[in-house]
Amino acid sequence: MTNPDVQRLFLAIWPNEGARAALADVQKRFPSGTGRAVNSDNLHITLVFLGATHEEQRQCVEQVMARVNSPAFSFTLDQLGYWRKPQVLWAGSSVTSSPLQILAESVRDAAAQCGFRIEERPFQGHLTLFRKVRKPLRNAPAMMPIPWAVNSFTLVESITAESGVFYKVLRTWPLASGAADSTSG
Repeated sequence: MTNPDVQRLFLAIWPNEGARAALADVQKRFPSGTGRAVNSDNLHITLVFLGATHEEQRQCVEQVMARVNSPAFSFTLDQLGYWRKPQVLWAGSSVTSSPLQILAESVRDAAAQCGFRIEERPFQGHLTLFRKVRKPLRNAPAMMPIPWAVNSFTLVESITAESGVFYKVLRTWPLASGAADSTSG
């Protein structure tokens, strides 16, 4: 039985429509049976997973996230990867994006102020393309570079329905303007 006063939340960056369409195209180039493709509406990079969140915690999160002061930035998704244990095929960047790392760290630190236990493992910016991938593909399609301008981050609710999981953006915070054209690595 679910508690209606608790939401399953995370903070993420959401791709713009151009990046989303390009990522959906990458998914279409994989053979059927690769795994379960993530719905293109659900594509994102998680900054921090909060999990089961009560209303008081959500209010705290919304207050502290409003104080996160990071610049807008751009980076490029240009590589595919596979993690065996979670059976995930993902897209990421071959160059570590310092602004993305800084944003993730800022968001994680802010969430910790609201009493959330934050994972200790280092942040690995990745976007899940497929789940339940049984084995890595030997002849994966080439990944054409996909530019992604990050101008905001979001608070998202994960909702499980009969048709599957879907994500609902609850709130968005803009990043400081002026750095959207940087491709810092």
